[in-house]
Amino acid sequence: EPYELCCLVETYPAKHDNYWDFQRTLKFAYLYAKIVTLMPTHWREVNDVIKRNRRIGTSQSGIQEAILKFGRKKYLDEFCDRAYDYVTYLDKKYSEWMGIPNSIKRTSVKPSGTVSIVAGSLPGIHFAESDSYFRLIRVAANSAMVPILMQAGYKVEPAVSDPIRTVVVYFPVLHEVGTISKTSVSIWEQFANAVDLQEFWADNQVSITISFQKHEKDQIARALSCFDRKLKGVSLLPLEDHG
Repeated sequence: EPYELCCLVETYPAKHDNYWDFQRTLKFAYLYAKIVTLMPTHWREVNDVIKRNRRIGTSQSGIQEAILKFGRKKYLDEFCDRAYDYVTYLDKKYSEWMGIPNSIKRTSVKPSGTVSIVAGSLPGIHFAESDSYFRLIRVAANSAMVPILMQAGYKVEPAVSDPIRTVVVYFPVLHEVGTISKTSVSIWEQFANAVDLQEFWADNQVSITISFQKHEKDQIARALSCFDRKLKGVSLLPLEDHG
């Protein structure tokens, strides 16, 4: 809604041993997001919307890692469907205690990015870029980190766009055996993942960018037609090396 903020918090089901371990994390993740809605901003219009909707987004990342670890059925049944009921129960209880409305939306699958990288997890619902690759990070050339990284053996080179003030550091990434990369999945599997997470977990729109290869271009319209009643929205991007 106009003037509304997104009060998001991220969880990582694959980092847990079982559902009950994850459920305890969900409690504190939910409370964090809900408490953020109690904090006023400097805009009256924003405060009015937040107080009315109490919209939050208890999100999941590393979803493909969780499916790999627990199996698709168990992940959807327990870490999504059952977990959703638990978050709904928490919202009803704590909203009553705090004397505020229930949140109109409680769960999401957000895009993620830096947050999931820091947690050592795949972002959101997306597959790995590849089995192994270099993640390139731009760093100020005069940063105290640069000589430390060079001494540690990381490849460091001047940035093409700003060779005087910026360097690029190469960080190797190696995923565990069995991790599926986005080059080996079809658009149909990606659409199915989005539909399942929208059905079993996410109140808010599932954030997903479906990667398609050249030979799949003529299937996009059919896929959109097949799933148009089960998704709020979806983005597509050609899978190419240049990024």
